[in-house]
Order: sequence, then structure tokens, then C-alpha cells
Amino acid sequence: MIGPKRDGSSIGTAWIVTFSDLVVLMLAFFVLLFSMSAFKTEAFERLSQSLTDTFRPTPTTTRAPEGGPAGLLGEIPPRGQSLGYLAGVLEALFARDERFAGTLVQRLDDRLVVLMPADLLFEPGGAEIAAEARPVVMELGTLLANLRNRLAVAGHTDPRPVAAGQPYRDNWELSLARAAAVANGLRRAGFERPLTVWGHADTRFEALASVPEAERARLARRVDLVVLPERGEEPLP
Repeated sequence: MIGPKRDGSSIGTAWIVTFSDLVVLMLAFFVLLFSMSAFKTEAFERLSQSLTDTFRPTPTTTRAPEGGPAGLLGEIPPRGQSLGYLAGVLEALFARDERFAGTLVQRLDDRLVVLMPADLLFEPGGAEIAAEARPVVMELGTLLANLRNRLAVAGHTDPRPVAAGQPYRDNWELSLARAAAVANGLRRAGFERPLTVWGHADTRFEALASVPEAERARLARRVDLVVLPERGEEPLP
């Protein structure tokens, strides 16, 4: 009940409207503050996971299937291109181009080997690719430039010692120098991935025991291109 004022007039109700507006404004203010400072758990978790994945990615390990071959700690290296397909391409090339006469393709269980007789590439006793053989190495390098597989180059000799007056002290140096010459030729042709170079001298000569004598002597002096099934390292930028 509204009582009389001291001067006898009644008290008005306008202040109630003003008070109600003030309460509503204060309520809206506190709701706004709360909405600005409220902890959004879901959004924070998404942000946290994104930063974790970016700066500390979870390592993944590929496991070999049951009974299958496994690498170190059960990891399988990434695979390169099909060795069977590559063997077919190379055999077709060698069959139609007489410059590759005597070159063989040998498909093994875990690698592909291209056997190139030294007589095709080098002068007797030398390790510099002959002028007429440079187009052969150039074409091979161009063909292999897009190969993703690991590639090695291995030099071989027969058991006869190096002739006097040659710049190489023994068959080890000669076989390694020939392998390096072929590797450098592949590089100049555009092969940019890392290459492994080996010199075996005559240590693989006994593996040719079943080959006829004349062919055995020729194949003993050779450079092998060894293509492995796993993918090689990327070239440096």
C-alpha cells in the first residue's frame, strides 16, 4: 500500500520502471561478461590436438604381416617401382638396340641386376667410359632418372692382375673406378637420387663357374646396375 507523503500527496510508481530497467541492464551486463570468459572446453581440446599434431606428431610404425619379411624393429621400408615391370622395359630396350649387345638382365628374388660387359663400356684396362659407349650410359641414365628404387653400381674384374703401366694398383681399384665412372655417367644423364658404388674386383668370379669359359671371361669383367625393391632416398634440394 502506498502511503501519503509528508506534504499529504501520494507516492508515485515511476521509480519501479526505472529500477526494473536497471536490474535488466545489470543482468545483461553480467551475462555478457560470462559469455566472454566462459571456458569453451570442446574448442580448446580441438586447438590443443591440432597443435600437438603439428609440433609433436605421433610416430607411426608399419608392421609386417604375420609370416612376412620384416625389417628392423618390424618396419617395412617403402616400396619402389615394380622390378618385374622394369625388367621387361630394359629387356625390350636391349633387344632392339645393338649398342647394348651383350647386356643381360637378371631377375633375382630381392633385386634386379643389369650386367654390362666392360668391353662394351671401356678400353682394355681403362676406367674411362669410351666415347662410343657414352650414349649407352646416357640413355640408361635418362631411363632410370624417374626410378624411385634404391640403385647401386658394382664393378667386377677377372682374376688376372692389372697390367703394368696402368694407373690402378690392383683389381680392387680398377673395379671401383669403373663403377664410379658409370655412376657419374648416370648422374650426368639426370639420375639425381643417391647412388651406392661398390668395387668387387674378382671376388664374384666363382659365381660364374657354370658359365662356358669364353663367356665366363667376358662376364667376369663387367659393371652391374643393382636395382633394389625398396624406395631410395629423395635427392637433396
